[in-house]
Amino acid sequence: MDNQGTSKRNKKGSAKQNVRRSRFTQIQRFLKPIIPFIRVGFNLEARKNGNTAHNSATSWNLLHAFDENGEFDYSKARVTMGSLEGAPDAAVSIGEDREIVFTWQDDSLSRPSSTTGAHPTDQVMLLAYPAGARFSVEMLSGARRSAGREILKIARQIPRKKKWHIWIAFISDNREHVSNSEYLGVVEM
Repeated sequence: MDNQGTSKRNKKGSAKQNVRRSRFTQIQRFLKPIIPFIRVGFNLEARKNGNTAHNSATSWNLLHAFDENGEFDYSKARVTMGSLEGAPDAAVSIGEDREIVFTWQDDSLSRPSSTTGAHPTDQVMLLAYPAGARFSVEMLSGARRSAGREILKIARQIPRKKKWHIWIAFISDNREHVSNSEYLGVVEM
């Protein structure tokens, strides 16, 4: 045993411990560049759970965002969590000038808001995350749901990355409701 009371065996870890450690490391690597987004996107879930937004996001993604080989799967990751109606028919494309164009269907007026929770004044939340990068490009309160479109500009000083993972979500005007994030896939710049 060393001075700290930890045996060499515990430092090395069992196979199960090493799998858990690997998953935790992968989650932390994913979440670190998007902490401001997570603070908003998991805020309501954290209040419900009595912990922090980061802890709620870590917990959910540890349980759900891995493939059968124990590798982090961006398509399974969640960056917001809540019960607000999401983005019907959401799509993403690349614009002409280093921009990512998001579109969605606004069906908030076609259904009672008590059923969906959706309202035309909800604001879109957008996240673009280059695979393996230590940064992201995000928008915490974009266009209104009724607009059906928003553009996320990628600054010229940001190095070109080929593959960007993309998410969309909505947040209510009063910040008391948020939707689950929806993964829209990968776009290439």
